[in-house]
Amino acid sequence: MHWAQAALLATGSLYAAAVAWLLVGLRRRPRRCHRQLPPVSIIVPARNEAGTIQACVEALRAQDYRGRLEIVVVDDRSTDTTAQRVRDHVAADNRVRLLHAPDLPRFRCPKKSALAWGIEHSDGELILCTDADCRPPATWVRSMVEHFDLHVGLVAGHARPDRGCRFRQWLLGLDNLAVGALAAGSFGMRRPLSATGRNLAYRRRLYEEVGGFGAIGHLMGGDDVYFVRLVARLTAWTMVFNARQEAVVACSAPPERWKDIVQQKLRHAGKAGHYGGGALLLGAGIYLFHVVLAVSLVRLVQGGVDGITAGVWIAKMMLDGALTGSMAGMTQPGDRRLLLGLPVLELAYLPYTLLFTLIGRLGWYRWKT
Repeated sequence: MHWAQAALLATGSLYAAAVAWLLVGLRRRPRRCHRQLPPVSIIVPARNEAGTIQACVEALRAQDYRGRLEIVVVDDRSTDTTAQRVRDHVAADNRVRLLHAPDLPRFRCPKKSALAWGIEHSDGELILCTDADCRPPATWVRSMVEHFDLHVGLVAGHARPDRGCRFRQWLLGLDNLAVGALAAGSFGMRRPLSATGRNLAYRRRLYEEVGGFGAIGHLMGGDDVYFVRLVARLTAWTMVFNARQEAVVACSAPPERWKDIVQQKLRHAGKAGHYGGGALLLGAGIYLFHVVLAVSLVRLVQGGVDGITAGVWIAKMMLDGALTGSMAGMTQPGDRRLLLGLPVLELAYLPYTLLFTLIGRLGWYRWKT
């Protein structure tokens, strides 16, 4: 057996174990248990979102939650008509409030600064976060609140982008399903590895217990996954994932232009470099697996079909299909058709994993300011 084949089998076994671990976590769906109606504050940071903020606030105003609800939009130094569009809702609904973020951001990441400003100027017992380009369903708040019991301090959810008209956007939708499966599966195993700020809820008490975003304020981004991992490290609160369709948040379609796609994926890939502990070791193992996969692909091109290599590629595709298919079945059964693009995405993941992870870790990308 060639050394590359042996390495492929070894690292492939690690990858298979990781996917199996996530599949087990996906099946551990939390029960709805909260029957009280605590006051809720929805925080929406918005910077130059005049084209989307209208639909976002309308969706939030349509929530069927019967408890006290406030909708806090934080205008993060917008230069367009975002603020004026929100003022129209403020005049029509006393639950809607408009705040203006300070000119000088508190943290390195302006969005974290805007979120912190909104949280500090709200009073809900539960804090729900979403983005200005999102449209939560009317059942969103109620469903998220129902997953808080006495021990649950944070509830994460799935965000589903609109379908773009290009094949590349189709692939990004499939990639979003895979990231959602990573989040849902790892939450189910009580070792959260991913989350999205487009659909996140936590107790104000928990936020204050970890010192807000102070410990992660030096990092770009991370109001979601870095915060979740901070909670896991510093507290004993239980965190769960709400994958019910009634809590899936719709959001804008993925970027269409290649340069925007590259910048977005670099930002996402850069986050993994700040993990530690077991997550870092797992990430290193998965990265090594993709290195060996790349070597095996070169060997296939040079020397023809190799049974072991072909078998590992097929097994990987089947495992990835099972994982993303299971996620689609929980959040949006119609999204299973996205799996038709899986073979293309499998090849695209090679350069993404090998190159973007390194470039993103070095910080060679542009952040929205």
